[in-house]
Amino acid sequence: MLLILKKHTILYVEDEPKIQANIAEYLGCYFAEVYLASNGKEALTQYKQHAPDALLLDINLPLLDGLRVAKTIRQHDQTIKIIMLTAHADKEKLLKATELKLTKYLIKPVPPKIFKATLHLLAEELAQDPTRFLSLCEHYRWDRQQELLLLADVPIALSEKEQKLLKLFISYRKSLITYEMVVSAVWENGFKREISMDSIKNQVSCLRKKLPKGCISSVYGEGYILK
Repeated sequence: MLLILKKHTILYVEDEPKIQANIAEYLGCYFAEVYLASNGKEALTQYKQHAPDALLLDINLPLLDGLRVAKTIRQHDQTIKIIMLTAHADKEKLLKATELKLTKYLIKPVPPKIFKATLHLLAEELAQDPTRFLSLCEHYRWDRQQELLLLADVPIALSEKEQKLLKLFISYRKSLITYEMVVSAVWENGFKREISMDSIKNQVSCLRKKLPKGCISSVYGEGYILK
């Protein structure tokens, strides 16, 4: 079951350098990538940059505590798996944590058997959530939850129009996308503004540059297809 974790990434947030180094090394044996942060604000920055599949964070963090970090992320991401760590069984904090849809709440120091059992639980939950990511061309994936284009789990910056266009292609993948559909999806009141064919082709060209060659095919005189 733990082999499933090799397809996923995790963000580990811990302000104690020695603890962070030891746990990060252990996590690296199981996950495709381990991202690190040492305080709450850095955790949010790393989360936005890497869009990890799971989050392991201490509840007592500098600048922004773990509860606030988890609450901020949960406001727009209901799928990320969260494991929270604390050195004390604080009843008030435990009560607040139950509202955050946690995979597990662990009391430090965590016995190795409990920690590994928690990774098994995490792997089971991730295995049951296959709908968040859509595989595109080669190593490219679309994150449906956050609406991000990822290359090897690193987000690729898209303009507003590029994002709208890619969402259109994904919705009708392997089907013909007509020029009219592009205008309707990408430009507000596009038909009233009489968007030119050059503008349509230029917008598709911009998106093509951020995807592998041949991912978007042209259909002469009709439109495009996302392979």
